Amino acid sequence: MVSAVREAIAAGELVPGEKLPPTRELAELAGVNHLTAVRVYRRLRELGLVTSQVGRGTFVRDSAPAVQPDWAEDDADWQRYVLPPITESAGDRAMDEMYRHSQARGLIPLSVGYPSAELFPFAEIQRAMSEGLEGVGSRALQYTDIAGLPELVDQVAALSAERGAPEDPSNILITTGARQALTLVARALLRPGDVAACESPSFMGVIESLKDTGARLMSVPVDSDGLDTNVLEQLLARQEIKVLALQTRCHNPTGVDLSPGRRAHLIELARRHGFFILEDGLYADLRFEGEDPGALRREAPSHVIYVDSFSKIVSGGLRVGWVASSGPVRDRLLRAKRTDDMHSPTLTQLALARFLAAGGYQDHLVRARDFYRERRDALHEGVTRHLGGLVAAELPGGGGHLWLTLGVSVDEGELMTEAVRNGVTFVPGSAVIPEPDVGTHMRLSYGFLDPEKLVEGARRLGRAIRAAGEQPAVSAGLPIA
Repeated sequence: MVSAVREAIAAGELVPGEKLPPTRELAELAGVNHLTAVRVYRRLRELGLVTSQVGRGTFVRDSAPAVQPDWAEDDADWQRYVLPPITESAGDRAMDEMYRHSQARGLIPLSVGYPSAELFPFAEIQRAMSEGLEGVGSRALQYTDIAGLPELVDQVAALSAERGAPEDPSNILITTGARQALTLVARALLRPGDVAACESPSFMGVIESLKDTGARLMSVPVDSDGLDTNVLEQLLARQEIKVLALQTRCHNPTGVDLSPGRRAHLIELARRHGFFILEDGLYADLRFEGEDPGALRREAPSHVIYVDSFSKIVSGGLRVGWVASSGPVRDRLLRAKRTDDMHSPTLTQLALARFLAAGGYQDHLVRARDFYRERRDALHEGVTRHLGGLVAAELPGGGGHLWLTLGVSVDEGELMTEAVRNGVTFVPGSAVIPEPDVGTHMRLSYGFLDPEKLVEGARRLGRAIRAAGEQPAVSAGLPIA
């Protein structure tokens, strides 16, 4: 379209001062979307061919520059008209904001769910990598098995047994982080038009992995006992699903566990209706209080596919996760891994295998629980002090986040803008809730920041909420639990 207008100007078909059609009319005439028409006029202005006047429209410039042939342009704007359209979700925007704000000066990024670099077992991993290189030589730089480096597969199987959920090594597939594991499972199970379900709220990566297959995503609410299996049963009465994705322990973002009664009910429903359960155990080891109920997979291995990672406790940069599965779905996952990236990096797998074999994980886990418990308490204290009467927030028994429900009427977009203006960020509820929801929610993460910054971030957030919102409907507001 840019070329067509350029040529019309060069040929004198469009004369100086002539008014061009409005962007919406141009979009209809050309059979493109409105955004494309806006971009066309913007590019023409950049080329000095047209000028726009607010309230009047877009006109051919009286002294348009000489039009150069298309081949002389050295820019990439043409790509906008070739690339397929994408629909940006709230989760996409939240992830972009999270990465952008993670190192931004002056901002306290309560949106960032990274682990703390202060706790990384750098010396231990450095030693494990050095020993691995000395012990295996050039094999550390070679391709390895699609299912994973055998030494690491054996260590993950041993760790599973220590957790009370033994796995045969042949059931384990090493992945490049849990995020890839979620994507591989979704791709292996779902096709466009299938129906999947997940918790509401849930992890952004789960929502994106399921939706990216072209499947229709249904949501099931979470309360203090985890996923509401009674609501799930009502859903199953009218809709067949292929997979349900959930976090049974230290749920992200609420921190709750699936109660024993609901665990049993969920397994019964999976067996009766014949669907897979995708169990995400990423935060399960980061438990501060209470007894670990264990992985759901050990109770129904043919129905439950288990995903986990070392990213939140050992290192996110190593990018090592895994999937445990049984039966024919195992071959589907291997195929998905092969067509995705063949295998995960050999050297990082080797280093982590040595780290685990030396007992480094269990020692590090003890330190991690104390370290992150202190940060959880600091953020909750800050929320209690600075957001009292504005939000409801349960103290999570584990994980990496606080889940807040606002007791004031606030537009989410305005609140995000006001928060950045006050030097703080959060993950909006719309990014982790698959379907529209009443009320305003936010996820705050505490692993990445020191306690002082967490408290200061809560103070800034309270100021932003008060600036963006109205007075509470009830003078006492909602309690902080």
